[in-house]
Amino acid sequence: MNSTNDEFEYYIIDRAYDKAYPLIGPQDDSRHTMMYPRTRERIENPELTQFRFCAPIPSKPVIGDYFAEPSSIVSKKIANVLDAMHIEGIQLIPAEIETNTGDILKDYFYLHIYNYLKAVDRENSKCKVDRTDPNLLSWIDRFELDKEILAEIPLEKRLIFKLFEFSTIHLYHKSIVNAIMSVKPQGVSFTKVEKWWF
Repeated sequence: MNSTNDEFEYYIIDRAYDKAYPLIGPQDDSRHTMMYPRTRERIENPELTQFRFCAPIPSKPVIGDYFAEPSSIVSKKIANVLDAMHIEGIQLIPAEIETNTGDILKDYFYLHIYNYLKAVDRENSKCKVDRTDPNLLSWIDRFELDKEILAEIPLEKRLIFKLFEFSTIHLYHKSIVNAIMSVKPQGVSFTKVEKWWF
């Protein structure tokens, strides 16, 4: 693929900023649910992941298609889009979410991203190197991606990835964002890398 601006256009996924969308976290007794986000490879025979609403709980929670925990939990609507695209380095694992009233929300999936790329342009980013590991960053205020590094990786291998240097940031290529937004999901937002700040 020839290099174009679109090839390097990435967005950070997040929960919609409307406070009506609840926060979630892993169930206290769900060991595998807490372990999966730290796994940097595909999970064989994964177990059902289980989550629950966390404080502060909105007075009238709106159930959307996306939850951040800080891992991504997506509805079947979004999962169907991703599954059809056969994206390298991700895995959709069945999930359940317990609401504050004890109801169980099914048809959700934990989006396990095991594609990690070292792609921060440190010279043009506002960030701090981790004191214990210079390959990692302890915080990022704003950042730019290193297009020279990305250009060496085929686009199909970097459609969705986590930053190796700061793994809580999940990046989606413009083509994936367009596909997701085409189904009009609720509760999800995408911010272009150049406009994102922490």
